Amino acid sequence: MNYYLIISYFLLMIYCFNVNADIHLTRDPFLQTINFSCQEQTDLLNKQIQVWQYKGYIQRIENHYQQLWLFSENNWLAITDNTVPHILFPWTVSAVLDDKLLWQASLPNYCNHTVLWTMPLTK
Repeated sequence: MNYYLIISYFLLMIYCFNVNADIHLTRDPFLQTINFSCQEQTDLLNKQIQVWQYKGYIQRIENHYQQLWLFSENNWLAITDNTVPHILFPWTVSAVLDDKLLWQASLPNYCNHTVLWTMPLTK
């Protein structure tokens, strides 16, 4: 009889541990449960890129080297060979034209949309 009581108590503890483990996993701080609307994300991305201004361009034809310089609130940002620094993630340089830079950022899969921004090369 005592043997069955110990086994029952042990099984009850295992069951409670599994329930508590499932509850704690749903409260994982790295599990993103809040989804912003697509419009909110578009607005945030536009604010992120609009604070930067184009300041200059360096290009060496023989080495196929190009470098763009952006400026925002006493911060300089160099973009070398279209490799955008992490501060502008998820933006990428889509095209460099004579009078403007075309930027593109992808929204999450549930939005199924990309955001485009045109940065003029003139001051």
